[in-house]
Amino acid sequence: MIPMLIRTLIASVAAMSAAAVSTPASRVVLDEVVGEGYSHSTAAFVTNEETKRAWVEAAVNNGGLGDDYRLETFRVKVPDLSYDTRTQEVAYDNQGSRVVCARVTTSRFLFTTRTRVRSTGHCELLTRLEHRKDDNGFEYETSEHLVVELSVTPPPP
Repeated sequence: MIPMLIRTLIASVAAMSAAAVSTPASRVVLDEVVGEGYSHSTAAFVTNEETKRAWVEAAVNNGGLGDDYRLETFRVKVPDLSYDTRTQEVAYDNQGSRVVCARVTTSRFLFTTRTRVRSTGHCELLTRLEHRKDDNGFEYETSEHLVVELSVTPPPP
């Protein structure tokens, strides 16, 4: 009876720890006040080969055409995000474990070089526009915020 109880307890603890490892960890990496009228938002990983750095670049636009089109771009350095030029990987240090977020590829055609940063699916950049009341120290102001959240799901062991 006792050995069976111990086996059941060990199996339960193992299942909980396995679930904890595969649960996505998320953190807000950007919360910026943007002007009114924006309706679309995007975010992507960006790298610089020379400085060996990676960051997140987010943009908002109003969806307009021609002269009515407006675009704002924001860059943010994310703690624990790095770019390894040797392996050409954007990696995130997720509580002591390294998670590869994206791989960088370079292609050449004639006189142009194209660099692509392709997601591995383990790090998702979620963007949203939020209307909030902010306290400026004197009164409340309603403003629109661009929020970018990094959701990290470690690969299965």
